[in-house]
Amino acid sequence: MDKPEFYYIMAFDTTTDAMHAEAYAKGRIKAAVMPVPGAVSSGCGLALRFMEEHEESIFAFCKDAPVNGRLYKMYTRKVDGKHPVFFIM
Repeated sequence: MDKPEFYYIMAFDTTTDAMHAEAYAKGRIKAAVMPVPGAVSSGCGLALRFMEEHEESIFAFCKDAPVNGRLYKMYTRKVDGKHPVFFIM
């Protein structure tokens, strides 16, 4: 299996939001909690990484999830020693 070009992460200000997002994801979308990458500022240091391939499913999850989070697109290939990260919503 080829390494994906990028993936989406949702960062949170509170650990409570991160845990609620993880619980809400179960049975809805493939995702896992991970440490927030250094390029993303987050109050709690946790993010939800989406393993889902369909962007529409990820965007719908983020809009429907009963938590406060910010969605980022993170590229897997490094540029100048860092993984580029872009705010989506």
